[in-house]
Amino acid sequence: MKDIKIKVISTQTSKGQNPLITELTTEGNFFMDDSHYCFEYIESEISGMEGSVTRLISDGGKKLTMKRSGVQASAFLEFQEGEKSKSSYVTEYGTFAIVLNTTKVECDLDQLGKGKIYLEYRMSFGTDSETINKLEITTS
Repeated sequence: MKDIKIKVISTQTSKGQNPLITELTTEGNFFMDDSHYCFEYIESEISGMEGSVTRLISDGGKKLTMKRSGVQASAFLEFQEGEKSKSSYVTEYGTFAIVLNTTKVECDLDQLGKGKIYLEYRMSFGTDSETINKLEITTS
């Protein structure tokens, strides 16, 4: 396991609303597991999930998996370019069924885990609520 700096910029847009941009820079860990790039970090107060552990797993191509566990929230989310996936997001306010429609996954990482991951997806909560999301993850 290698110490690494992780910067996450999240942009979330809901219908009729201004984009909500959240930026988190934190220390985390990087390791390779069966040729997958794995990053792990602890969420801070700014994300609203303070103390939760987030693990990002990239195949180095068009797929990214996010595993989040903690008191504030837990989830297992799969993002694969051009694919839809269903999941549950567990929060202190209840469990929400979500649908992810991933439109873009770009990964440019070296063998030391340094580089960028870019992700665009739509997230639906039921039939009427949808957000458009972008994640820019930079590791150094």
